[in-house]
Amino acid sequence: MTEPAQGFLGIMTGRRHGHPPIAEPEFCSQLSAAAPLFDLKVLVFHPEDVAENGESITGYTWKEGRWQQTVAPAPDILYNRCLYLSRQEKKAAAAALAALSRTVPWSRGLPDKWRVYEILRRSPAAATLLPETRLYTGPDALGFMLAEREYGVFLKPRAGSHGKRTLHVRLPGPREGFGLSIRGRSGTNEAFSHHFSTSDEGLRWIDRFIGKRRYIIQPYLQLTGSQGRPFDVRVLMQKNGRGAWTLTGMAVRLGGQGSLTSNLHGGGTAAAVLPFLLAEYGSAGAELQDELAAAAALLPPLLEESCGRLGELGLDFGIDPGGRICLLEANSKPGRSVFRLTGDRRAARLAAENPLRYARHLLQHSPAGRRIPAKTLRYRQENEINGS
Repeated sequence: MTEPAQGFLGIMTGRRHGHPPIAEPEFCSQLSAAAPLFDLKVLVFHPEDVAENGESITGYTWKEGRWQQTVAPAPDILYNRCLYLSRQEKKAAAAALAALSRTVPWSRGLPDKWRVYEILRRSPAAATLLPETRLYTGPDALGFMLAEREYGVFLKPRAGSHGKRTLHVRLPGPREGFGLSIRGRSGTNEAFSHHFSTSDEGLRWIDRFIGKRRYIIQPYLQLTGSQGRPFDVRVLMQKNGRGAWTLTGMAVRLGGQGSLTSNLHGGGTAAAVLPFLLAEYGSAGAELQDELAAAAALLPPLLEESCGRLGELGLDFGIDPGGRICLLEANSKPGRSVFRLTGDRRAARLAAENPLRYARHLLQHSPAGRRIPAKTLRYRQENEINGS
């Protein structure tokens, strides 16, 4: 039996307000507190706090129930949790990744939504889960697609997240005065709506709103429950301590009445999957849950084949009134607070512990990981990351 390898996991995250000034402080503290159970030590740090030569990092460790700032050498494994809110953050992260090029990445990332769509549509099985998707090329093409869609179209940034800067556009009927109606969310995730007296005026406004950003267009799907609230199902797939994909948990995300999206960052709430599906679809609800699990198991290997090794995926599925399942989005840096909100303690615990299990698997079994003990020895001889 392979002996456990004690190693050093670095979590790279964004700078936010608070103490310490890190994104996802609750998740980072859960990882740090559980790390000793998996023979790991953890440092949480910002990209800009990595030395240019990659030899040292200033960051934060969790010790005796509180965060402490410390300086440590480069980690054995790098868990990149950065969500880029600006070009400066993205540039800093790229520089940090280059400096830490000898560190084993915990996971690769996914390309943008259009590229993910192109990868998955090559699989006949996955293609059945995908809504029609086109690139936004300008007002004229958007106008033609609108004319073909009774419920309008949905536009979203190719690289966006949390439902920000999304639009639902439709051509209203005579009772609503024709023209063009738009519901959307701003860059700060605030809801807004506009009605234009002519479609040309509305299409020009959309083009200005999009600017130089790259967008995709999909038919607007009727993904609302019986109470009129939009919903989707988040399924978290993670690799375990054997490096195998497992389903950690699933939960329903519910938007507010009349809301455009169901994202938690946009004010949504959460519900347990099976009771919700049974209430909405009757006895077919249990079968839908099984279909969601099968769809979620299908997708990670397909994405890994084109994108490289992945460690976890948040898969968001929509279900229409007829029970048809479609993939709305795949995210390689998923949140996991939805399980806490639904009271699913098992999924919440696994969601925090599986990244540690997989990190230890990489230490023990990857070719790069077998070279780590000497590096870990150097780490122990220097300033220990936990200050002991």
